[in-house]
Amino acid sequence: MEKKFIGFKYAYLIVADLEAFYFEIQSKYIDENRSSTITNLNYLLSELGNYYTKNDEVEESTWIIKSNIRLRKLWQITNELFNDNGFIKYLEEKLDEDRACGGWNSYINL
Repeated sequence: MEKKFIGFKYAYLIVADLEAFYFEIQSKYIDENRSSTITNLNYLLSELGNYYTKNDEVEESTWIIKSNIRLRKLWQITNELFNDNGFIKYLEEKLDEDRACGGWNSYINL
């Protein structure tokens, strides 16, 4: 499953593969076309941390959620969050800080 969202300054792609139990969130800064996988951003980890367990593989940017039920719930909650303008506004403040530290590329096509 994939879903795109457009925020105030960023575009987002949420990806959940129910067969491979794979989950990640990608973002692109629209003005400069620079992108990054942001699943490991501290703000997102704090918002979504209740939807993975110690048995899951929460890597740098990709999460392997070993329960289809929890992965579906994570998908649902993430989609709800990305429809909330307050959430997006605060997220984009954190993304501005993260982008200022470097490491954003221009290879993700959102």
